[in-house]
Amino acid sequence: MAAPKKKWPLLKARYLEHLKVLGFAERTIEGHESYLRYFLEYLEKETKVQDLSELAHEDLAAYQTWLYYAKSRRQEDRPLGLSAQAERLMVVQVFFRYLFKEGFLLYDPAASLEKPKCSRSLPRGILDPPQVLALLKTPDVRTPIGIRDRAMLELFYATGIRNTELITLRVRDLDLASGQAAVTGKGNKERLVPLGRIALNWLLRYLQDARPLLVAGAGPDTIFVSHSGRSLDRANLAKIISRHAKRAGIAQHITPHSLRHTCATHLLQAGADIRYIQALLGHNSLMSTQVYTRVDITDLKKVHAAFHPRENA
Repeated sequence: MAAPKKKWPLLKARYLEHLKVLGFAERTIEGHESYLRYFLEYLEKETKVQDLSELAHEDLAAYQTWLYYAKSRRQEDRPLGLSAQAERLMVVQVFFRYLFKEGFLLYDPAASLEKPKCSRSLPRGILDPPQVLALLKTPDVRTPIGIRDRAMLELFYATGIRNTELITLRVRDLDLASGQAAVTGKGNKERLVPLGRIALNWLLRYLQDARPLLVAGAGPDTIFVSHSGRSLDRANLAKIISRHAKRAGIAQHITPHSLRHTCATHLLQAGADIRYIQALLGHNSLMSTQVYTRVDITDLKKVHAAFHPRENA
């Protein structure tokens, strides 16, 4: 079955609907939509392709080369990074795999496409313990918003949950008696995370003393709400974290994900088994967690100088 140009938007819509049916997160689907639009714009402007069935492996390889020289839309003076190129190619590969399996194409031209090799860089924005303590103490806990912010910061640092996981956390997801929460992560996968004694105490204080003053009427079922009683979104949350980081005198850019990285790094440094950190963070693969095992070269030099036999001869 052919896929002429006029059907491209329809095929894209069917593919995105397919992702919804499979339970992919809204943010993931938005990313696929954006990267497919990017790819179809390339076909429109840079090629004479009228039908997706005309595409061969060489055409997809040409797109990969085009990506290599493409500029970032956010920073026009910089080329796309290797990881950004790999993400765009991955989406195209999955899209063509879907078209082939559903019978829209007789073969998959992207099947043998090789994505660029990306080195796993160390997470940015990891705080040291004094910085974490300074950050946790910045909210004014004499106010309901201050109690809310303190509870959120404590929860981020204690559990390493993602920003979306925190803002979608509901009251019924909590098991306060056992000190744990049921967190819904990527792919709607649920996991239990321990809250920790201090984070649990601040969460209880927020639920008892602050949240009832913030919610409007019945209010949303999400735990954390805005000053007007509505559910928080990612943009609001990022601004809250950034504001408290500045108040704490932290120079680097801090995001909710920075606290996730910080939680994992501090657990590893304290001797926690990486498999337990993997379970806490909700990583499907241990490879995602192993990035935290890469030590800073400065620390490595100190250890080498202190313990290597040749350095102490």
